[in-house]
Amino acid sequence: MNKIFLTLIAFVALAVNHTCESDDLNESTTNTNSLNGLWHLTSIQGGFADVNYQFDESVITWNFNEVTNVLSVVNTNSEDIAYDGLETGEYDFSIIEFDAILLAEINNEVFGSYFIEDNHLTIDENGTTSGNSDGFILGFVR
Repeated sequence: MNKIFLTLIAFVALAVNHTCESDDLNESTTNTNSLNGLWHLTSIQGGFADVNYQFDESVITWNFNEVTNVLSVVNTNSEDIAYDGLETGEYDFSIIEFDAILLAEINNEVFGSYFIEDNHLTIDENGTTSGNSDGFILGFVR
């Protein structure tokens, strides 16, 4: 009787563990914390002059394709400002993990560290391995 009871408990424990693992796997495949997809540049802050620019969501878009590792940028900004990110075009990109920090590499150069939270992407040009401290912080929304 004890063998049957212990076997039943072990079976239930394994089933519960497997269910939890499969939920974790499903979360990672539908990860909203992925760069993949269309992002709207809404703000740029920092730099040597400590700028603070705000953009309408339709002015500058970045579209990351993690399958082809191509970043497509559409930049229709016509205002004369010091910095508005990348020009319209296609760029190769990759993601590098460095000491638990995610870095976006664009055209074989580290562009900055990034994090995603609640469909907001922040790319910090200061968060590179070069120690840059005059970079910009770019804010995006999905």
